[in-house]
Amino acid sequence: MTSTLASPLPTTTETRGPFRLAIGLLVVTAVTILWGAMTTSTGSGLAYLDWPPSDGQLMPESSYTSLPHFLEHFHRLFGATAGLLSVWLVTWLVWGGVGNAAARRTAWFGLGLIITQGVIGGVGVLKGLPAVTSVTHGTLAQLTMATFAWLAYQLSPRYRDTRSLASSAAEPADGSVRVGAGRKLVLFALVVLVTQTVVGAVARHTNSTHALWTHVGNAFVVFVVGSIATAFAVGKLSKAPGIPTLSRTIVSLLVLQIVLGFVALAIRNAAGKTPENIANLGTALVISGHVLLGAFLTVLMATLAAHVFRATRRPDGDRVQERLP
Repeated sequence: MTSTLASPLPTTTETRGPFRLAIGLLVVTAVTILWGAMTTSTGSGLAYLDWPPSDGQLMPESSYTSLPHFLEHFHRLFGATAGLLSVWLVTWLVWGGVGNAAARRTAWFGLGLIITQGVIGGVGVLKGLPAVTSVTHGTLAQLTMATFAWLAYQLSPRYRDTRSLASSAAEPADGSVRVGAGRKLVLFALVVLVTQTVVGAVARHTNSTHALWTHVGNAFVVFVVGSIATAFAVGKLSKAPGIPTLSRTIVSLLVLQIVLGFVALAIRNAAGKTPENIANLGTALVISGHVLLGAFLTVLMATLAAHVFRATRRPDGDRVQERLP
Protein backbone atom coordinates (compact mmCIF):
# COMPACT_ATOMS: atom_id res chain seq x y z
CA MET A 1 0.00 0.00 0.00
CA THR A 2 0.99 3.63 -0.19
CA SER A 3 1.28 5.95 2.77
CA THR A 4 2.10 9.63 2.75
CA LEU A 5 4.51 10.58 5.48
CA ALA A 6 5.54 14.07 6.43
CA SER A 7 9.15 14.88 5.71
CA PRO A 8 9.69 17.52 8.40
CA LEU A 9 11.85 20.47 7.55
CA PRO A 10 14.51 21.35 10.08
CA THR A 11 13.44 23.92 12.64
CA THR A 12 14.71 27.48 12.59
CA THR A 13 16.73 26.78 15.73
CA GLU A 14 18.48 23.79 14.13
CA THR A 15 19.56 25.72 11.04
CA ARG A 16 20.32 29.07 12.65
CA GLY A 17 24.02 28.31 13.12
CA PRO A 18 24.64 26.93 9.60
CA PHE A 19 22.62 29.81 8.12
CA ARG A 20 24.83 32.36 9.85
CA LEU A 21 27.92 30.47 8.76
CA ALA A 22 26.64 30.49 5.16
CA ILE A 23 26.15 34.27 5.37
CA GLY A 24 29.67 34.65 6.75
CA LEU A 25 30.97 32.52 3.89
CA LEU A 26 29.19 34.79 1.39
CA VAL A 27 30.82 37.85 2.95
CA VAL A 28 34.29 36.30 2.80
CA THR A 29 33.69 35.18 -0.79
CA ALA A 30 32.61 38.70 -1.78
CA VAL A 31 35.80 40.12 -0.25
CA THR A 32 37.83 37.46 -2.09
CA ILE A 33 36.23 38.37 -5.42
CA LEU A 34 36.84 42.10 -4.89
CA TRP A 35 40.41 41.45 -3.79
CA GLY A 36 41.00 39.18 -6.77
CA ALA A 37 39.57 41.80 -9.10
CA MET A 38 41.94 44.39 -7.64
CA THR A 39 44.82 41.95 -8.05
CA THR A 40 43.96 41.47 -11.72
CA SER A 41 43.22 45.15 -12.38
CA THR A 42 46.61 46.19 -11.02
CA GLY A 43 48.49 43.45 -12.88
CA SER A 44 49.59 41.87 -9.59
CA GLY A 45 48.57 38.30 -10.34
CA LEU A 46 52.16 37.14 -10.75
CA ALA A 47 53.60 38.97 -7.76
CA TYR A 48 54.43 35.47 -6.47
CA LEU A 49 55.37 32.76 -8.92
CA ASP A 50 54.90 29.81 -6.57
CA TRP A 51 51.76 28.28 -5.07
CA PRO A 52 50.28 27.48 -2.60
CA PRO A 53 52.93 29.24 -0.46
CA SER A 54 54.12 32.71 -1.39
CA ASP A 55 57.89 32.75 -1.82
CA GLY A 56 57.79 29.49 0.11
CA GLN A 57 56.28 31.16 3.19
CA LEU A 58 52.92 31.52 4.87
CA MET A 59 53.42 35.24 5.50
CA PRO A 60 56.39 36.61 3.55
CA GLU A 61 57.70 40.06 4.44
CA SER A 62 56.95 41.34 0.94
CA SER A 63 53.23 40.71 1.53
CA TYR A 64 53.05 43.75 3.77
CA THR A 65 55.82 45.92 2.29
CA SER A 66 54.87 45.80 -1.41
CA LEU A 67 51.38 46.65 -2.69
CA PRO A 68 51.31 44.08 -5.57
CA HIS A 69 52.50 41.36 -3.20
CA PHE A 70 50.01 42.51 -0.56
CA LEU A 71 47.12 42.23 -3.02
CA GLU A 72 48.10 38.82 -4.37
CA HIS A 73 48.99 37.24 -1.04
CA PHE A 74 45.88 38.37 0.81
CA HIS A 75 43.73 37.29 -2.12
CA ARG A 76 45.14 33.81 -1.50
CA LEU A 77 44.48 34.08 2.23
CA PHE A 78 40.89 35.21 1.75
CA GLY A 79 40.34 32.38 -0.73
CA ALA A 80 41.78 29.85 1.71
CA THR A 81 39.53 31.21 4.46
CA ALA A 82 36.47 30.79 2.23
CA GLY A 83 37.56 27.22 1.50
CA LEU A 84 37.92 26.38 5.19
CA LEU A 85 34.52 27.90 5.97
CA SER A 86 32.92 25.81 3.23
CA VAL A 87 34.48 22.64 4.67
CA TRP A 88 33.16 23.61 8.10
CA LEU A 89 29.68 24.24 6.68
CA VAL A 90 29.52 20.91 4.84
CA THR A 91 30.78 19.06 7.92
CA TRP A 92 28.15 20.74 10.08
CA LEU A 93 25.33 19.88 7.69
CA VAL A 94 26.35 16.35 6.74
CA TRP A 95 27.93 14.85 9.82
CA GLY A 96 25.96 17.03 12.21
CA GLY A 97 22.70 15.88 10.64
CA VAL A 98 21.47 19.46 10.22
CA GLY A 99 19.35 20.70 7.32
CA ASN A 100 17.46 18.69 4.73
CA ALA A 101 18.81 16.58 1.88
CA ALA A 102 18.51 19.40 -0.66
CA ALA A 103 20.64 21.72 1.47
CA ARG A 104 23.29 19.04 1.93
CA ARG A 105 23.46 18.43 -1.83
CA THR A 106 23.88 22.15 -2.44
CA ALA A 107 26.62 22.30 0.19
CA TRP A 108 28.53 19.41 -1.41
CA PHE A 109 28.22 21.06 -4.83
CA GLY A 110 29.48 24.37 -3.45
CA LEU A 111 32.44 22.68 -1.78
CA GLY A 112 33.37 20.99 -5.05
CA LEU A 113 33.18 24.32 -6.87
CA ILE A 114 35.32 26.20 -4.37
CA ILE A 115 38.04 23.53 -4.33
CA THR A 116 38.10 23.38 -8.13
CA GLN A 117 38.18 27.15 -8.37
CA GLY A 118 41.09 27.44 -5.95
CA VAL A 119 43.14 24.72 -7.64
CA ILE A 120 42.60 26.29 -11.08
CA GLY A 121 43.74 29.65 -9.71
CA GLY A 122 46.90 28.11 -8.25
CA VAL A 123 47.72 26.14 -11.40
CA GLY A 124 47.19 29.34 -13.37
CA VAL A 125 49.89 31.07 -11.34
CA LEU A 126 52.30 28.18 -11.88
CA LYS A 127 51.60 28.32 -15.64
CA GLY A 128 52.04 32.08 -15.89
CA LEU A 129 48.32 33.00 -15.85
CA PRO A 130 47.12 31.71 -19.23
CA ALA A 131 43.76 33.15 -20.22
CA VAL A 132 41.93 29.84 -19.97
CA THR A 133 42.73 29.37 -16.27
CA SER A 134 42.14 33.03 -15.42
CA VAL A 135 38.74 33.10 -17.14
CA THR A 136 37.70 29.81 -15.54
CA HIS A 137 38.95 30.91 -12.12
CA GLY A 138 36.98 34.16 -12.24
CA THR A 139 33.80 32.57 -13.54
CA LEU A 140 33.83 29.77 -10.96
CA ALA A 141 34.23 32.35 -8.20
CA GLN A 142 30.88 33.88 -9.08
CA LEU A 143 29.22 30.48 -9.50
CA THR A 144 30.56 29.46 -6.09
CA MET A 145 29.12 32.57 -4.47
CA ALA A 146 25.77 32.00 -6.20
CA THR A 147 25.70 28.38 -5.00
CA PHE A 148 26.27 29.32 -1.38
CA ALA A 149 23.63 32.06 -1.68
CA TRP A 150 21.17 29.35 -2.78
CA LEU A 151 22.29 27.28 0.21
CA ALA A 152 21.84 30.23 2.58
CA TYR A 153 18.26 30.55 1.35
CA GLN A 154 17.65 26.83 1.90
CA LEU A 155 18.82 27.25 5.50
CA SER A 156 16.85 30.44 6.14
CA PRO A 157 13.57 30.81 8.05
CA ARG A 158 12.01 32.19 4.86
CA TYR A 159 12.60 28.89 3.07
CA ARG A 160 10.69 27.05 5.76
CA ASP A 161 7.87 29.60 5.94
CA THR A 162 7.25 30.10 2.20
CA ARG A 163 4.09 28.28 1.18
CA SER A 164 3.53 26.93 -2.30
CA LEU A 165 1.57 29.20 -4.63
CA ALA A 166 1.22 26.43 -7.21
CA SER A 167 -1.82 24.37 -8.06
CA SER A 168 -1.92 20.90 -9.54
CA ALA A 169 -5.09 21.80 -11.44
CA ALA A 170 -4.93 22.08 -15.23
CA GLU A 171 -6.30 25.63 -14.98
CA PRO A 172 -5.09 27.18 -11.71
CA ALA A 173 -7.47 29.63 -10.09
CA ASP A 174 -7.55 32.01 -7.13
CA GLY A 175 -4.17 33.56 -7.94
CA SER A 176 -2.38 30.22 -8.11
CA VAL A 177 0.17 29.30 -10.78
CA ARG A 178 1.12 26.05 -12.41
CA VAL A 179 3.65 23.85 -10.66
CA GLY A 180 7.12 24.94 -11.78
CA ALA A 181 5.89 28.18 -13.37
CA GLY A 182 8.69 30.61 -14.14
CA ARG A 183 11.53 28.25 -13.29
CA LYS A 184 12.89 28.03 -16.82
CA LEU A 185 12.66 31.79 -17.20
CA VAL A 186 14.68 32.65 -14.09
CA LEU A 187 17.22 29.92 -14.86
CA PHE A 188 17.58 31.33 -18.37
CA ALA A 189 18.18 34.78 -16.89
CA LEU A 190 20.81 33.27 -14.58
CA VAL A 191 22.52 31.55 -17.55
CA VAL A 192 22.53 34.85 -19.47
CA LEU A 193 24.18 36.55 -16.50
CA VAL A 194 26.82 33.83 -16.20
CA THR A 195 27.46 34.01 -19.95
CA GLN A 196 27.99 37.76 -19.60
CA THR A 197 30.47 37.02 -16.82
CA VAL A 198 32.40 34.62 -19.07
CA VAL A 199 32.53 37.12 -21.96
CA GLY A 200 33.64 39.87 -19.60
CA ALA A 201 36.35 37.63 -18.16
CA VAL A 202 37.59 36.80 -21.67
CA ALA A 203 37.76 40.51 -22.50
CA ARG A 204 39.53 41.24 -19.23
CA HIS A 205 42.14 38.49 -19.44
CA THR A 206 42.85 38.54 -23.18
CA ASN A 207 42.36 42.26 -23.85
CA SER A 208 40.32 41.23 -26.89
CA THR A 209 38.49 44.14 -28.48
CA HIS A 210 35.91 41.78 -29.99
CA ALA A 211 35.16 40.21 -26.59
CA LEU A 212 35.02 43.66 -24.98
CA TRP A 213 32.40 45.06 -27.35
CA THR A 214 30.44 41.79 -27.24
CA HIS A 215 30.38 42.22 -23.48
CA VAL A 216 29.15 45.80 -23.86
CA GLY A 217 26.38 44.81 -26.29
CA ASN A 218 25.31 41.85 -24.18
CA ALA A 219 24.76 44.17 -21.22
CA PHE A 220 21.51 45.32 -22.78
CA VAL A 221 20.45 41.72 -23.46
CA VAL A 222 21.08 40.93 -19.80
CA PHE A 223 18.99 43.93 -18.79
CA VAL A 224 16.05 42.91 -20.99
CA VAL A 225 16.09 39.25 -19.95
CA GLY A 226 16.57 40.15 -16.28
CA SER A 227 13.70 42.64 -16.43
CA ILE A 228 11.37 40.07 -18.00
CA ALA A 229 12.27 37.43 -15.39
CA THR A 230 11.77 39.80 -12.47
CA ALA A 231 8.53 41.17 -13.97
CA PHE A 232 7.15 37.63 -14.16
CA ALA A 233 8.20 36.96 -10.58
CA VAL A 234 6.52 40.12 -9.30
CA GLY A 235 3.43 39.66 -11.45
CA LYS A 236 2.77 36.00 -10.67
CA LEU A 237 4.51 35.35 -7.36
CA SER A 238 4.18 38.61 -5.47
CA LYS A 239 2.56 36.77 -2.56
CA ALA A 240 5.79 34.90 -1.92
CA PRO A 241 7.72 36.83 0.74
CA GLY A 242 10.87 38.49 -0.51
CA ILE A 243 10.28 38.14 -4.25
CA PRO A 244 9.01 41.71 -4.96
CA THR A 245 11.85 43.38 -3.05
CA LEU A 246 14.45 41.05 -4.53
CA SER A 247 13.16 41.65 -8.07
CA ARG A 248 13.23 45.44 -7.69
CA THR A 249 16.75 45.26 -6.29
CA ILE A 250 17.93 43.22 -9.28
CA VAL A 251 16.52 45.70 -11.81
CA SER A 252 18.03 48.66 -9.94
CA LEU A 253 21.45 47.00 -9.81
CA LEU A 254 21.25 46.09 -13.51
CA VAL A 255 20.87 49.79 -14.32
CA LEU A 256 23.72 50.69 -11.96
CA GLN A 257 25.90 47.96 -13.47
CA ILE A 258 25.40 49.29 -17.00
CA VAL A 259 26.33 52.81 -15.87
CA LEU A 260 29.37 51.57 -13.94
CA GLY A 261 30.36 49.45 -16.94
CA PHE A 262 30.47 52.46 -19.23
CA VAL A 263 32.51 54.39 -16.66
CA ALA A 264 34.95 51.46 -16.46
CA LEU A 265 35.10 51.34 -20.27
CA ALA A 266 35.96 55.04 -20.43
CA ILE A 267 38.77 54.97 -17.85
CA ARG A 268 40.32 51.55 -18.49
CA ASN A 269 43.92 51.17 -19.61
CA ALA A 270 43.82 50.11 -23.27
CA ALA A 271 46.90 47.96 -22.60
CA GLY A 272 44.91 45.75 -20.25
CA LYS A 273 46.01 44.26 -16.93
CA THR A 274 49.60 45.50 -16.80
CA PRO A 275 51.70 46.03 -13.65
CA GLU A 276 51.76 49.77 -14.42
CA ASN A 277 48.11 49.90 -13.34
CA ILE A 278 49.24 49.77 -9.71
CA ALA A 279 49.76 53.54 -10.00
CA ASN A 280 46.05 54.07 -10.80
CA LEU A 281 44.28 52.51 -7.83
CA GLY A 282 41.15 54.60 -8.37
CA THR A 283 40.68 53.19 -11.85
CA ALA A 284 41.40 49.68 -10.59
CA LEU A 285 38.83 50.11 -7.82
CA VAL A 286 36.10 51.25 -10.24
CA ILE A 287 36.73 48.31 -12.57
CA SER A 288 36.88 45.91 -9.62
CA GLY A 289 33.62 47.34 -8.32
CA HIS A 290 32.07 46.53 -11.69
CA VAL A 291 33.29 42.94 -11.33
CA LEU A 292 31.94 42.67 -7.77
CA LEU A 293 28.57 44.13 -8.74
CA GLY A 294 28.35 41.51 -11.49
CA ALA A 295 28.92 38.85 -8.86
CA PHE A 296 26.19 40.36 -6.67
CA LEU A 297 23.77 40.31 -9.59
CA THR A 298 24.53 36.63 -10.20
CA VAL A 299 23.98 35.92 -6.52
CA LEU A 300 20.68 37.82 -6.43
CA MET A 301 19.40 36.12 -9.58
CA ALA A 302 20.33 32.73 -8.11
CA THR A 303 18.51 33.67 -4.91
CA LEU A 304 15.47 34.75 -6.94
CA ALA A 305 15.59 31.40 -8.75
CA ALA A 306 15.66 29.62 -5.38
CA HIS A 307 12.62 31.64 -4.27
CA VAL A 308 10.75 30.80 -7.48
CA PHE A 309 11.55 27.09 -7.17
CA ARG A 310 10.32 27.13 -3.59
CA ALA A 311 7.12 29.07 -4.30
CA THR A 312 6.15 26.92 -7.31
CA ARG A 313 6.76 23.48 -5.83
CA ARG A 314 3.95 20.96 -5.74
CA PRO A 315 1.46 21.76 -2.98
CA ASP A 316 2.54 18.54 -1.26
CA GLY A 317 6.21 19.16 -2.04
CA ASP A 318 7.30 18.93 1.57
CA ARG A 319 5.91 15.42 1.83
CA VAL A 320 7.42 12.22 0.60
CA GLN A 321 5.69 9.23 -0.86
CA GLU A 322 6.87 6.01 0.68
CA ARG A 323 5.78 2.68 -0.80
CA LEU A 324 5.45 -0.12 1.69
CA PRO A 325 5.04 -3.80 0.79
